[in-house]
Amino acid sequence: SSDQNLTSEELLNRMPSKILVSLTLSGLALMTTTINSLVIAAIIVTRKLHHPANYLICSLAVTDFLVAVLVMPFSIVYIVRESWSMGQVVCDIWLSIDITCCTCSILHLSAIALDRYRAITDAVEYSRKRTPKHAGIMITIVWILSIFISMPPLFWRHQGTSRDDECIIKHDHIVSTIYSTFGAFYIPLTLILILYYKIYK
Repeated sequence: SSDQNLTSEELLNRMPSKILVSLTLSGLALMTTTINSLVIAAIIVTRKLHHPANYLICSLAVTDFLVAVLVMPFSIVYIVRESWSMGQVVCDIWLSIDITCCTCSILHLSAIALDRYRAITDAVEYSRKRTPKHAGIMITIVWILSIFISMPPLFWRHQGTSRDDECIIKHDHIVSTIYSTFGAFYIPLTLILILYYKIYK
């Protein structure tokens, strides 16, 4: 009985912080959804913005919109409840969308940096190649690469033991850690930094 009272008291003490966290994250999700919706709508509706470079920005906005709508709500519930209660199938779907979209977001930033670099350093030649079809090919490559990078960590997740009340990828596997961190973060970030350094130097 004393243990139950203690547990109830702990839950009551932690309630204000949980409410604050859930409100903050919900506000962030709503803001992300709204901003990216406006960006997508502006590029689609405004004829002057129908430019290959803006198609990349629109695709990036779609990626961030998907994170806000399909990833963040589940994250909020998981963080506040401190346990996963939606089953392992939903967990796999959620993790795959999360990793794919987050990887896709940084790869889009790399593609945008590459597009700007070529537009500045090889303006005449690249202006001929900078067509909607070219932008579409770049966007397709970015999405395919994102899926290719995000799938192996999910496969490695099932090689280890996972509890029903958690939905995480444990990085016990050294190959998984190197593959996911370098493919989804370090290599794209390095490329972005190098390209913008060359643009502004």
